[in-house]
Amino acid sequence: MAKTIIDMKGIVKKFYIGQPNELTILKGIDLTVEEGEFLSIVGQSGSGKSTLMNIIGALDRPTEGEYLLDDIAIDQAGDGQLSSIRNEKIGFVFQTFNLIPRTSALKNVELPMLYAGMPRSKRTARAKQLLGMVQMEERMDHMPNELSGGQKQRVAIARAMANDPAIILADEPTGNLDSTTSRQVLYSMLEMAKSYGITFVMVTHEKELAYCGDRIVTIKDGRVLDNVLLGEDEKAENRRRLFGDVTSGDIAEPETTVAEGKKPAARQAKAVAAAVAEKVNQESM
Repeated sequence: MAKTIIDMKGIVKKFYIGQPNELTILKGIDLTVEEGEFLSIVGQSGSGKSTLMNIIGALDRPTEGEYLLDDIAIDQAGDGQLSSIRNEKIGFVFQTFNLIPRTSALKNVELPMLYAGMPRSKRTARAKQLLGMVQMEERMDHMPNELSGGQKQRVAIARAMANDPAIILADEPTGNLDSTTSRQVLYSMLEMAKSYGITFVMVTHEKELAYCGDRIVTIKDGRVLDNVLLGEDEKAENRRRLFGDVTSGDIAEPETTVAEGKKPAARQAKAVAAAVAEKVNQESM
């Protein structure tokens, strides 16, 4: 049985805008996410999905309810502990990339490892490896303003992987990209997450992209409207339709095991990517 990474019970979020007024955004959310799962969260603007994402990412606390992230009680954690949790347990990918403007791609990827206290030589080597995995090794010395939107997002993906997080949260990761680049970037994220066994949570308004995951949760008016687990045949068809002309050559194989006993080694990860690519190509014939 897979380990539960995210366990939320009765999550309520209220914002106070002056007495006696209060605005309730989340109204009793129950949500569990298993290790290695790819979860898509969808909903219209104002549904509460971004507020939910902020709580999942330990950027905010719930007003009421319980939230365990990898067995850590987020609702009871102090500010210092939340900061450590964000750096060690969570990788973030944003719609606007959020790269440091006057810092090279390499240094941007190094940043989370710098905060974690990793020695310079080790973090530089790790950053180069991650940029190679997203086919950005030849642009590691470029500044963000010298990169295309898709390239910036690939750097952001590499940065999200820097500290071997338990989960990756992606908030509208393809919102600023064209359709072709969106598919390439999403495919890279899906393959990297699956190769490393990382739990993946994505907020998107694009239902076509949402259906490439394992499960879709629909949020409406601060509540879970729908929680649908996709069958294997349905997932295969969705991914064939979305990624039929995208190949595993868009990402490079991992060179090392990230956490012994938990995530696959290089040859295993390569086999995973190759097998998925072969299956997609076969089904598209």
